[in-house]
Amino acid sequence: MSLELRIHPEAGRILGCEPGVISNFLGSVIERHRRLLSVGSESVLKNSSESAVTLVDVPGLPLVCVKELRWRGWLHSFKGVFRSTQGARSFRNGWKLREAGFGVASPLALITDRRLGLVRSEWVIMEVIPGAIELDRYIVKRTADMWLPEEKICLARLFGRLISSMHSAGVFHSDLKTCNVLVSEEPGLSDDPPAAARQDSNKAISPRRALRFSLLDYDNVRFSRQVSWKRKIKNLVQIFLSTPLAIKATQRLLFLNEYALHVGLNPNEKRVTARAVIEAARGREILYVGLDGDVREKWWTGR
Repeated sequence: MSLELRIHPEAGRILGCEPGVISNFLGSVIERHRRLLSVGSESVLKNSSESAVTLVDVPGLPLVCVKELRWRGWLHSFKGVFRSTQGARSFRNGWKLREAGFGVASPLALITDRRLGLVRSEWVIMEVIPGAIELDRYIVKRTADMWLPEEKICLARLFGRLISSMHSAGVFHSDLKTCNVLVSEEPGLSDDPPAAARQDSNKAISPRRALRFSLLDYDNVRFSRQVSWKRKIKNLVQIFLSTPLAIKATQRLLFLNEYALHVGLNPNEKRVTARAVIEAARGREILYVGLDGDVREKWWTGR
């Protein structure tokens, strides 16, 4: 067994520690990750045959997230000889998104277990954004807290702006569901925030709070000169079918209107896009992660 370690140059700054400390820190992180999986804990977010995800707390340094990508057989491992592995793509894409100006839970390090030249397992150690919650769970939580209508409208519009900015930049996330978008709250800004803040597609300004979006599971993000119409529709449908029905048709249309405005669609193109999304979603279930696990809801089936 041969373990390879890649640490991003920004890791020390994000963790608030000297670069020389990081290697020992990562060793402690992997040890604690394995212990959490063996004993079971609320810090274990996922533990399946293909992957495991934990939140690891090492005294004196910030909380980090560990995503373990497990051995899936020789054939799968052999494919890694000819293309980037899932862990390598996560490490690369996370920083490409960040450099392009999109919010992400930054990948800090990649640890690879390589045997006979083939990758068997990988561990991606990622930043934990304080107070961040998946968008679907955020919607459920805010709905239970008597969400103000103007805040719901603000979220729909700014999320539309985020997706339009991704597509305009040639960024396609193949699994763009609301569970793969984090929302974190910041103190509310003044009624007339600086222009730079208003133009930040990752951040939504509301009457009471500012929201920041960050992407997750970006190993299958693709970067190109242009996102095809088919892929744009796929992303929009993924969002529709992973958004709780607490977000009503009016807010969904606001999301589409904001998307169309910022991606540069003319009125006819906007109508065609909205019709394509609604038709593709018709009759299908909405699936999202609520506060207590998966939730399925019936999508509108009328004509």
